[in-house]
Amino acid sequence: HYFIQSNLSIQCHMANKLRVLCLHGYRQSDKSFREKTGGLRKTLKSVAEFEFIRAPHAVHGEEDSLSWFYSNPATHNILSYDCQDPSTEDPGFDETIQFLMKYLKENGPYDGILAFSQGACLASMLCDMKRREPALNSVSFVMLFCGFRSRITKHDRYYTQPFDNVRSLHVFGETDDVIPLEMSEKLVSSFVDPVVMKHPGGHFVPSSAPVRNFCKSFMLEQLKLKDS
Repeated sequence: HYFIQSNLSIQCHMANKLRVLCLHGYRQSDKSFREKTGGLRKTLKSVAEFEFIRAPHAVHGEEDSLSWFYSNPATHNILSYDCQDPSTEDPGFDETIQFLMKYLKENGPYDGILAFSQGACLASMLCDMKRREPALNSVSFVMLFCGFRSRITKHDRYYTQPFDNVRSLHVFGETDDVIPLEMSEKLVSSFVDPVVMKHPGGHFVPSSAPVRNFCKSFMLEQLKLKDS
């Protein structure tokens, strides 16, 4: 009898948590991103359950190194990605969107998306797609670390309207040598009423207490809004 009550209690507790889908960065994987967010997840474990997903494209010559899309046409059958490249091509992008929509339909609903670097870039474009894609209906917030607007010209269409359909948290480093500060700030300007925290570090998900507590405060607000 006690065991049954205990299980029911666990299920009720789980039901009161947010479900968050996590998108890793370029040259990362679901496993490596899980490891890099360990400190943050420990602080947020009472608020959310995090699910990590693998990008469908491999980075040439690197083990367990993945990409959501590329920015360069294949040279000698090798595709690559440069976040600062104003490319006209986005090999793999359409396949990734099809893959994600299928995954969301089969495994959703999710309350939010937590994403890093290229994953955060992708998540920002999903905010526009949410206006048309039923699979994204449940997503009410995004948490973007080292995010940026895609510079691929084909993606300009995803940034024509301010994102007023999701709540957003943005965390980025003032000494990021991969994503320049102005790129992250430009993404922030695409959102209505963004919540922003800059830290003195570089290109990573920080695990310092101020950042963890800042994120927890944001997520508690999302949970409160969900339950209201």
